[in-house]
Amino acid sequence: MVGKQHLYYALGEVSYAVAKADGYVQQEERKKIHDIVVEETNSHHLDFDVAEIIFHVLKKDEMDAEISYRWAMKEFEKYKTYLNKDMAIDFIAITQKVANAVNSKTTEEKKMAERFRQDISRIADLK
Repeated sequence: MVGKQHLYYALGEVSYAVAKADGYVQQEERKKIHDIVVEETNSHHLDFDVAEIIFHVLKKDEMDAEISYRWAMKEFEKYKTYLNKDMAIDFIAITQKVANAVNSKTTEEKKMAERFRQDISRIADLK
């Protein structure tokens, strides 16, 4: 996997963590996450298959949201030279859409998405 692919894998992990923030991700939520990430990254002109990456992230065994989030943030930090400001802005928008799409009565997903916005803004030096 090349650096840019690591960023998209990390995006999948963060999207999973946002959806999982309330404690579980239902099958219908997995499909919504997949569809949102794939649709929102279609215009990124990538030379790899984001749909396949997201499919693998969402297919894996249930993982704790915090563990997924921390792993993703380490990847973003490690491969930040491949992360430009436009990508960071798109990634923030994607996680916001995931948080809003998940059927939950709690605000945990929105809190996780906001945490991501703050963390990725720092990493990508958004001001």
